[in-house]
Amino acid sequence: MTPEGGAPPRFARGVRFRRMDDGSGVLLVPEGVVNLTESACAIAELIDGVRGADAIASALAASFDAPREQIAADVSELLDAFAKKTWLDRPEPAAT
Repeated sequence: MTPEGGAPPRFARGVRFRRMDDGSGVLLVPEGVVNLTESACAIAELIDGVRGADAIASALAASFDAPREQIAADVSELLDAFAKKTWLDRPEPAAT
């Protein structure tokens, strides 16, 4: 999933990713703390508002020597889930 207009995903205000000392990761959200799976951590760690979903998938495919198509589907699914929870910013409509 790439937010409307192709804007790279970025976390909404008040949402932060944190890697823990033990290597696990969490999302700090206004409602509390969300423990992430290893694959969700790998994706969340690359959400920076600069890289698009395709770039995230490509980086992970190279890092994990895995099929890019499968990783792209996983990235899209996770970004969709984060967006539904309002953990990702919605891009501002373009001025006309």
